[in-house]
Amino acid sequence: MRRRGITLIELLVVLAIIGLVIGMSIPGFVGYAQRTRLNSSARQVVGLLSLARSMAISSHEEHAVEVDAAQGEVRVVNEVSGEALEKVVRLPNSVNISMEIGGEAPAESRIVFHTSGGLGGRPVSLTLADTKDRRTIVVSGTTGAVSLQ
Repeated sequence: MRRRGITLIELLVVLAIIGLVIGMSIPGFVGYAQRTRLNSSARQVVGLLSLARSMAISSHEEHAVEVDAAQGEVRVVNEVSGEALEKVVRLPNSVNISMEIGGEAPAESRIVFHTSGGLGGRPVSLTLADTKDRRTIVVSGTTGAVSLQ
């Protein structure tokens, strides 16, 4: 009677096929992880901007969002007391942030929300970028509405 089983060669062929499939899928997973980090960071910054706007309206005090590109941090500061909120968005090392006010680079990286919720002037755009992709957050100058594009 002949015994049924697998040979060493068959086992090695199956392992080689599995290795090829895994090797081909790794770049896709890395790209997915990068996109997820960028999208998550953009949503967190949108949330922080919306929080600053809401706080300015509800407390009747101006609130600013400070962007520290060198440290990769975005924070909310009460303009009257100078007190910073505990909520800080720390961007991953792979994500860079830049800011434009009315299409120009600003002297200081601050977005000040007035008690009306608006910025009192030109629109602001924040660009978050990694090596392959970018997300732009636009804040309307008149209404302070925040949108992710």
